[in-house]
Amino acid sequence: MYRPRRNFLWLSVTAVISLLAVSCGQSKVAQCNQMIQVANQAVSDAKVVTSGVQEENPQAEAMRQAAAVMDKASEEMNAIEVTDETLEDYQASFVNMYRDTSQAMRNFAVAFEQKDRQGAETAQVSLQQATTPEKQLVDNLNAYCSGQ
Repeated sequence: MYRPRRNFLWLSVTAVISLLAVSCGQSKVAQCNQMIQVANQAVSDAKVVTSGVQEENPQAEAMRQAAAVMDKASEEMNAIEVTDETLEDYQASFVNMYRDTSQAMRNFAVAFEQKDRQGAETAQVSLQQATTPEKQLVDNLNAYCSGQ
């Protein structure tokens, strides 16, 4: 016996499940794109700020401005609504890296102004440690987002 309502119901349920599966995939792509955009913008903005280190933008001030760029990147990265567990891990890593980088830059600026060589060297080591994971983190995020 043919039951059109029953078939229609199954067809509707199948269509809804398919749409949800597709929208979840797009959601991951959208989340990836947002994270990559924030990361790229942070690098771009930091280069602009630090490339102007001269008389009109002394090194300590450039470091403070770069620290502000990292604070902004940290806030923007943290504000992205991420539902994928792996992306949540990447997001947390980026946020921590930006915060650590910002703090090291501020410490360097203070030491530089106070002519504290030891403090500047310590801040420089902290800055290097804070930024070391960046390349691997970006590479891993790009690979995950591209499905590799």
